[in-house]
Amino acid sequence: MSKTTTDNHNGWGITVKEEQNLCAHFSFDITDPSGRTQHVKMGGESVQRALERAKEMIDMEISFQNDE
Repeated sequence: MSKTTTDNHNGWGITVKEEQNLCAHFSFDITDPSGRTQHVKMGGESVQRALERAKEMIDMEISFQNDE
């Protein structure tokens, strides 16, 4: 059974799962406050790196929203 890690960043949800895809060992989903979810298959080689990438992606999404 695969291990799942969850976190929260700036009101967004993050779910990291073990998932082999090419060189990545983990995938992640980010969920915005309205409930919309985005899946990234190649999240990283570790849980920590997948969480870092998810937080970077959330910060970028928030920045795009603020620019509109």
